[in-house]
Amino acid sequence: MSGRYNQAGPFTCCSGGDMRSRTAICLTVLTLLGAALAGGGGPVAGIGQPAPNFVLHTVDGETVRLSDLRGKVVIVLFGDVHCTVCRANDRLLRLYQYQYVDRDLAVLSLHAHVTPDELARYDAQFLFGVLTGRDPGDVATHAYRATLPTTVFIDRRGRIRRVVHGRLDEGELVRDLQALL
Repeated sequence: MSGRYNQAGPFTCCSGGDMRSRTAICLTVLTLLGAALAGGGGPVAGIGQPAPNFVLHTVDGETVRLSDLRGKVVIVLFGDVHCTVCRANDRLLRLYQYQYVDRDLAVLSLHAHVTPDELARYDAQFLFGVLTGRDPGDVATHAYRATLPTTVFIDRRGRIRRVVHGRLDEGELVRDLQALL
């Protein structure tokens, strides 16, 4: 074994550099770990709990409260129009919104860091429409503690049934929809 590996131990990525740099890296990692353990990255309400309510102003000028959709299965996508995974998830959810429109499925597509004009152009690119709007008051980060993209599945009683971070798997999506509908 080389002497350099022995000096760094398991933290080979931190070998070299001065002590201040390594200390800064360690403090950053500990801060992020502490935030994750404190509940970041997951919804405030857990699986089976009521979904936190919010008001969405859509690109079409509608005002929709999540609580107004009680009695329907609701899927909320928290995304960003500049994120390719978010766009792929949005496209997939819009397809299933169209296929299950007669089964009381509502898809909400909320986007952060976007102007109204950017969001209108983004929404117009899709063949099938859903309730699309800007994330009102950082709902994703404050009420749901969601990273982007996050998809939240809500049952007819307004309770969270599943949360998916990242890319949606179509097979799992179909299974979730069939179970909820």
